[in-house]
Amino acid sequence: MKKEYVSSANFYDPMLYLALKPIREAVMNELLPYKNSAILDLCCGTGNQLKLLSKTGFKDLHCLDLSEEMLKIAGKGNHPIKIYAQDATKTSFDDASFDIVMLSFAIHEKDRETQEKLLEEVHRLVRKDGFVLIVDFAFDEKTTLIGKMGIVLVEWIAGGEHYRNFRGYIENDGLESLLKADKFERIKDMRRTFNGVTIAKYRKR
Repeated sequence: MKKEYVSSANFYDPMLYLALKPIREAVMNELLPYKNSAILDLCCGTGNQLKLLSKTGFKDLHCLDLSEEMLKIAGKGNHPIKIYAQDATKTSFDDASFDIVMLSFAIHEKDRETQEKLLEEVHRLVRKDGFVLIVDFAFDEKTTLIGKMGIVLVEWIAGGEHYRNFRGYIENDGLESLLKADKFERIKDMRRTFNGVTIAKYRKR
């Protein structure tokens, strides 16, 4: 999987910019009341979500990814984002270090064991009065056929392990089977991209 990130880092943003722009703006609008919060973007990729928040006045921003190639791009520009090269399933941060932890399109591409470890780490990192914001695919009765077809095509093009993990994620009912009720309470579910993408907000229990 890491090799795929090395090869895709330089064209990731140009290829997906238009598709991701309205989603990133929706995330920003949801977070506007929390400009003074400590925010961690796990599996941040090229960091464009936090760069957008930075331009809007957010200050306490933290960006973490395992891909050095992605983080090189994330580090470009004049912004106050703190960048970490770490495994998102076992970070070096103390318990309850952040008000808000974000995951954007990071869960569906991983195998089941890694998904579970990642969400355990998310639960550890977010403060009791904080929340988790997850952006990922959602296939259910709300999702239109064109939405499903378009997303499956994009993931099929990605191919390999990425596509296999995506299929497993969908077959296992996506986030519904991963966010345990004893650890997370969903408080908001906003849909984009023909209802095939959820921007889901969870409170830590």
